[in-house]
Amino acid sequence: MNKIEQELNAKKDDEYYKFNSKIVPGCKIYVRMPQVKLLAKKYANTPCGLDFLNSTPHSSVDQNNLHGIMLGYFNFDVQKTIEYVEAFLPYIDNWATCDCTCANLKIFKKHPQIAKKYAKKWLKSPKTFTKRFAIVVLLDYCLDKNFEKTDLDLLNFSSDDYYVNMALAWYFSVALIKQYDATLDYFVQRKIKNIFVHNKALQKACESFRVSDDKKNYLKNLKV
Repeated sequence: MNKIEQELNAKKDDEYYKFNSKIVPGCKIYVRMPQVKLLAKKYANTPCGLDFLNSTPHSSVDQNNLHGIMLGYFNFDVQKTIEYVEAFLPYIDNWATCDCTCANLKIFKKHPQIAKKYAKKWLKSPKTFTKRFAIVVLLDYCLDKNFEKTDLDLLNFSSDDYYVNMALAWYFSVALIKQYDATLDYFVQRKIKNIFVHNKALQKACESFRVSDDKKNYLKNLKV
């Protein structure tokens, strides 16, 4: 066991594991995310940290979470970051690792078109969490100035996978918040192909403090 793994194991919290086992079924997560982030910052841009990124497959979900977060702290250029993301994607097997990895890839803020290009590629994957990763990348980095209405069409597809559908609902709910005028018609005209996504997106938007009461009242009436 290397130094990083030893430090990570020392931060295990059994109570946190009990909590997480309810919200991330089947995954053993013992280390709280603030602790993971501190460790990721400590070893990013170090030889030890680089060795860790190159040591997949890891032996625990905590190590995968650390890998995903640490990757975002390395001073890689965008293409090197993409290389490491693509090498890591096959090992992402739960929504927690997927979403925390996406959230920390801040370099995608500077290169949203590159992020979108690869997200389109990852969307074609048959793997649940690679597809979810693509959706969350588009949500995190492509819903502001670089938004294009065709992105809504790109993510308007049917799926039988719960974790994919939840990500789609999350995306469309944030689209209603950030790109209301462009997105509203998809709900008014019932263009969303999956009814679950349609209704869950409306629910999430109505739960947001960023949506006015008037809009919430209107959106609630659009549920199918």
